[in-house]
Amino acid sequence: MGQDQLFKTILEAFLRDFLELFFRDDAARLDFATVQFLGKEVFANVPQGDVREADVVARLETKDGEPKLILVHVEVQAEHRGDFPRRMFEYYSVLRLHYGLPVFPIVLYLRGGPPSRQAEYREGLFGYELLTFRYHSVPLARLSAEEYVGTSPLGVALSALMSSKGQDRAGLMAAMLERVLESGLNKLLKHLLVDVIKTYLVLTPEEEERYRQLLTRKEFRAVQEVELTWSEKLIEKGRAEGLEKGLEEGLEQGLERGIERGLEKGREAGVIEGKRRTLLRQLSAKFGEISGRTRASVETMSETDLDSLLERVLTASTLDELGLGD
Repeated sequence: MGQDQLFKTILEAFLRDFLELFFRDDAARLDFATVQFLGKEVFANVPQGDVREADVVARLETKDGEPKLILVHVEVQAEHRGDFPRRMFEYYSVLRLHYGLPVFPIVLYLRGGPPSRQAEYREGLFGYELLTFRYHSVPLARLSAEEYVGTSPLGVALSALMSSKGQDRAGLMAAMLERVLESGLNKLLKHLLVDVIKTYLVLTPEEEERYRQLLTRKEFRAVQEVELTWSEKLIEKGRAEGLEKGLEEGLEQGLERGIERGLEKGREAGVIEGKRRTLLRQLSAKFGEISGRTRASVETMSETDLDSLLERVLTASTLDELGLGD
């Protein structure tokens, strides 16, 4: 599952928790028993209108009936871009016209984002202000992880994307995972939140060593069990794919020696593929969506180069430092 789809799935599963975390007073006015998620594609009510595909759109009733129905629209953004306020206004306009309902618009920034929790888009002509459109902003990277790590399971997971400067990040990682794993959520929801924590709270080698030491304690037994599978998951997947290719190669040769050689090559290819997938995941988590050119470079790297980048990616500030800039 890609990271965009991961957060869309999480928002639909935890919409109430999300709104109560960041918009408590507004959430108290909504009847979440009536929530209905709408289709992703919304057509403008004009001839040959462009199609707008919103991330998460939910229709639900209010408790006081004024208005009776509203839409909650949440867009997930990797980072802030200059043209996004206009795009957010376009989403709002299309949803308002198509459904004829008031819209509560929110953008969730995974990295960066404006400092204010309120954002706006303005249009003017000949010196006159024609409109001002305001929407809500949740810039995770500008929030403190310490304030949210003790909240709901969703707040714990999202704190992995928040500022943890000056905090014991190794202890934070262990505490986050423990709280999620000991929650009453089902296995699928736990997996989604663990995926966020493991992907976005990237530890330095020193922090990773301290984290491993913490996991020897009894209170982190649930985390120990997760780590036994998580740390090997990508490499095992790559190894399985490599073994399958190796078997095919050996069978084609029709000789026992060929099968053995094919299996050996498959094992080696599987380990390399696992490292390749791990590097791509870390690059995406740290620098956002990576280009096709960068992905292609990683796909053709030798194991030696992959090992080198896996060691340097934690301390690198830009893709250029890793020789992966476009």
